[in-house]
Amino acid sequence: MNTIRVQVPATSANCGPGFDCLGLALNLYNIFSFTPNSDAKEFTYTFTGYGAELLEQEDPKTNLIGIAIEQVFAKAQEPIQYGHITSDTLIPPSRGLGSSSTAIVGGLLLANQLVSTPLSKEELLVIANRMEGHPDNVAPAIYGNLCCATGLKDRVLNTVIPVPETLCFAVVVPEVLVSTEYARSVLPNHVPFKEAVQNVSHASLFVTSLITNQLDNLSIALEDNLHVPYRKTLIPYCDEVFAAAKATGAYGATISGSGSTLIAYADKEHVKNVADAMGQVFSLHGIDNKVYILVADTKGATTI
Repeated sequence: MNTIRVQVPATSANCGPGFDCLGLALNLYNIFSFTPNSDAKEFTYTFTGYGAELLEQEDPKTNLIGIAIEQVFAKAQEPIQYGHITSDTLIPPSRGLGSSSTAIVGGLLLANQLVSTPLSKEELLVIANRMEGHPDNVAPAIYGNLCCATGLKDRVLNTVIPVPETLCFAVVVPEVLVSTEYARSVLPNHVPFKEAVQNVSHASLFVTSLITNQLDNLSIALEDNLHVPYRKTLIPYCDEVFAAAKATGAYGATISGSGSTLIAYADKEHVKNVADAMGQVFSLHGIDNKVYILVADTKGATTI
């Protein structure tokens, strides 16, 4: 049978104060392909790209791409079609750029090309949210742009906000692993009421500033009380990187997802200097890192 290919964008979750509800799609992609085989009784895999050697060591039965494919066939009430899956990873895994979400969404899109009645994006988002546990990565991976989503018992409410074309993103990925589970373990059980209220105001300011193109507000709107103060202790020289970003013209900077990736929001004029300065902090301290200059992805996951 013919091979199906899809690409899924990286995502930067939380966007500062929007813990577990805000997420941004970026123009860096993982590409997945699937070749059904009527004789196959399971999924087989080929991994290429960033972190391929680690992915090859994982148990194929727990691979999120295959599990997502099975979920779509189950929802469509059709027999599962097995075959060979190829994963070409350009997004650094386990770094806070939504690599696991790309696997989920990639599997959903691959299977959705094969069922007789394809599921809607809304139905795919429900499955993705159930698999991921929260919608801040999977929603922008499906829809693109900035998404604000909340998961309910049997549905996900999601809004899509276009990102201003003038806004760019300086992204630095240090060779520091921070697992999502460990990053959640350092979060407090309670936060002061005043800090919670401030987070509500900052998250609201963040979204409305993008809508109204008042990007100077991001210097305040990106500040967070719920996760950044605790997770930055897991990322060496995090505050120095944030300071370097602001000093070279960024509106502001924050942790991408659960880290260790750090992301700064900047205009086109300053974004390269910002990215270089952020990477230089890690380099001066002997930490290998990779720097990206990105813009928002506006389409989300697509068949290619």
